[in-house]
Amino acid sequence: MRGKLKLKRFLQGSKDKSFLLLCHHNADPDSLGSAIAFALYLKSLGVKSVRIGVAQSVSSYAKRLLTLSPVPLEKDPLVREDVVMIFDTSSLEQLEPIEIPRGKTVIVVDHHSEKEKPIRANISVVDSSRTSTAEIVWELFKYFGFYDETAVRALLAGIVTDTANFRFGNAKTFKAVSEMLGRFPIQMGEIFQLIAPVSDENIDQAKRMAILKACQRLELKKFRKYIIAVSKVSAYESLACKTFLNLGADIAVVGSEKKGVRISARAKENLVKKGLHLGKIMEKVGPIIDGSGGGHAGAAGANGKNNLDGAIKLILKEIERFLREVD
Repeated sequence: MRGKLKLKRFLQGSKDKSFLLLCHHNADPDSLGSAIAFALYLKSLGVKSVRIGVAQSVSSYAKRLLTLSPVPLEKDPLVREDVVMIFDTSSLEQLEPIEIPRGKTVIVVDHHSEKEKPIRANISVVDSSRTSTAEIVWELFKYFGFYDETAVRALLAGIVTDTANFRFGNAKTFKAVSEMLGRFPIQMGEIFQLIAPVSDENIDQAKRMAILKACQRLELKKFRKYIIAVSKVSAYESLACKTFLNLGADIAVVGSEKKGVRISARAKENLVKKGLHLGKIMEKVGPIIDGSGGGHAGAAGANGKNNLDGAIKLILKEIERFLREVD
């Protein structure tokens, strides 16, 4: 893993510096859990000034993790710190509206493949062979000699959600989890409770309305033996995608034009095994919507400013090209 020696040396001489740990918008347990774990590590070094910031919001699946954090979480913080650490994204668009002033030391820890225009970082610790950023943080902690049960709980939460309850896990994933559970007496049932979504009645109703509207606007496209579900909503795109897969679609693509363009896509595991990679398709979508895209093979997204229809056309074209070649 490149960058870890440089990071270790930097941190050893940075106890008097201030740190801001940043999570991407609608922060998931992988991004937030990694930031919380690293905040615990920095505190163990004696760093006094540590903040965790998130762009726009925290996902419902990540909110329970806040009970593990040694510092409060701040939404859309102003960047005053000497060092900015970014977890689980290498895209500035995923951090909007947060702006990073010039002259800051920027560190990126991420497991996504590098994009054409990544964040200019002084130190990058990136490993696209990992299924989650939390795994990378665990590898760093082993290298640093830092072991903490609360940090491990936060990292396990990130691994579970980013691998879709281990469905997309690989040998490295299970090795990391085995190491963590071998060191601390943690039951995985506790971790699954930790990532249970936090909601209220109004949000539940909004979700139901969003799903029903997504179904109302649903377009089904059949390509050979595969069913592709396409729809538009104002919120909860990823939830709509999951619903369409549960209803029988092989691939789901859902977009939103509220406050810019957001697109979410999901695919069934049999297509992922055949080589479909929605994250790579979403990377091609980024320039079309004046934004960025990426993600995992079976679950990906994109965020931008305009041209949702053009983006969906490209996504469908790329999906159909893959299906044509695979069969």
